[in-house]
Amino acid sequence: LRDMLGGEKDRIDGIDHAAIVVSDMDRALGFYSGILGLEIIRDGRPGGGEKKTFLGNKNGVFLAVTEDKNRPAGGPVNHIAFRVSDVEALSRRLKDAGISFSEEKTGPDGKPTAYHFLDPDGLELEICVATPKEVPQY
Repeated sequence: LRDMLGGEKDRIDGIDHAAIVVSDMDRALGFYSGILGLEIIRDGRPGGGEKKTFLGNKNGVFLAVTEDKNRPAGGPVNHIAFRVSDVEALSRRLKDAGISFSEEKTGPDGKPTAYHFLDPDGLELEICVATPKEVPQY
């Protein structure tokens, strides 16, 4: 498999952004910016149309959000994992905001390494510590 990935210059280095569809942009941005703490890099709500909004932080944009009021809950995406520097601190903030976790993963030392939960549209999200280079904690 590693041979198929190519050399240093012609390989994929990581995920640039995830594009998701939500049923209510205002509700979604309240969740992603207000609860998860992502910054709104470009707010597409005033432009009308698809209402595409981009969120991220000082490291760049990594979430593109489009509104479709007829969207089915959950959608075909399994989950989106956000790497965080302090998974326990963010998990406490999420719990304080009323978020319930569907799964908690722990490392060999027994400390939490990841939490799974749902966004307002039923999309599964994960916050996690940096995963080993070989295999992520799916």
